[in-house]
Amino acid sequence: MKTTRRLSVMICVVSLFFALTGHAEPLTPELCKAKAKAAAELVKNKGESAFAILQDPNGEFRFGDGKGYVWVHNLDGVMLMHPIKPTLNGKELLDLRDTKGHYLFMGMNELVEEKGEGWVPYVWPKPGEKTSSPKVSYVILVKHGGKDYVVGSGMYDVTAEDIKKLFPQDAVYMYN
Repeated sequence: MKTTRRLSVMICVVSLFFALTGHAEPLTPELCKAKAKAAAELVKNKGESAFAILQDPNGEFRFGDGKGYVWVHNLDGVMLMHPIKPTLNGKELLDLRDTKGHYLFMGMNELVEEKGEGWVPYVWPKPGEKTSSPKVSYVILVKHGGKDYVVGSGMYDVTAEDIKKLFPQDAVYMYN
């Protein structure tokens, strides 16, 4: 009886942990958009002091079974906070191209400067893979303390066409 009770308590605790940290949610475009919007609101209110919350590996901004996260860059293309690849922090990324030759951070910045927020499709290798897969990111322009921030979150295996069907009113960046 005691063993059954302990096992039940342990299952409840583990389930609660996953529910509170968001690791139990499947990664979807809806979730990426919602987390990007929540992170943007946090950055709008707290500025760069929000970065610690956004980077917390056990926090609400690591989600979608651990595959989802939020990053922040600026309109100069400098990565300000990347929780998965902190080596990108402080690097200028405007010249970074996807495997089709698209300047993805330029595209993100153009979209948010024109529309305020929306989706940017590109192709990128999944972690540990050499071949590229379709990827989309939801990006939002945020202002705090006279500074501009671009808050984003993305996911693989979703195309611009998928996004247009799911969110017909949302802006989707189209490369020239």
